[in-house]
Amino acid sequence: MFDLRLIRAEALKLRKRHGMVALAIALTAGAAVLVFTVTAVQHASDPGKYRPAGGLANYRDAVEFLILMILVVGAIVGSTAGAADLESGVFRDLAATGRSRIALFGSRIPGAWTIVLPIAAGAGAIAAVASVALAGSLAAPSAGAVIAGTFALLLAGALGSALAVGLAALFGSRGPVIATLLAVELAISPILATLTFLGSARQVLPGQALDRIAQISLHSVPIALPVAMLVIVGWMAAAFGVGAWRTKTQEI
Repeated sequence: MFDLRLIRAEALKLRKRHGMVALAIALTAGAAVLVFTVTAVQHASDPGKYRPAGGLANYRDAVEFLILMILVVGAIVGSTAGAADLESGVFRDLAATGRSRIALFGSRIPGAWTIVLPIAAGAGAIAAVASVALAGSLAAPSAGAVIAGTFALLLAGALGSALAVGLAALFGSRGPVIATLLAVELAISPILATLTFLGSARQVLPGQALDRIAQISLHSVPIALPVAMLVIVGWMAAAFGVGAWRTKTQEI
């Protein structure tokens, strides 16, 4: 199902999209640097008015923000990995060679991960280092908080990429996938999380699960950590299943 040669080839194709990679870095690591720099300058200019740029509270705020940005990056990179061959007509040639369609699809999610996960890790490292170095009089994030936050960022990257690859294989185009995922991640999901009449059904929202794993906010619906992990794994498995099915049945 997973061919290392195909995965390496997919990763290489994505890395050659320098504009996309630069945008992904700017939205995550670049945004983290900008936020901490601005807040540090504000604190230095008026310590009485502005709190230190680091500390545990600021770290959690940074992780919450970065989870959203990494989901956006996952949508961009994953949709490119999932739909580029279909949009360019290359998929027809690849399938005609007799290569396994499942193997072709199976290379796209790991290929996207080779781009997204290092970027997520880098952004998490920047947030962690800045939060400790700039804590000042505030309590710095503990090792446990940093591990939880970094793990959640990596899961956000893995989830966002997998969802985008699966939907791109289903739709056959990047545009609708990016628009759909951005709408769900940035607008629809947060609104659904506030609808109390949905009760425990809100536990299936990926954002709620990621927040629980990161330990960054209070939740209107308590979620056990194992349940949160199962939610993330379930969404990724569903995305893989849908994308693999569509790739296998794709007409050429």
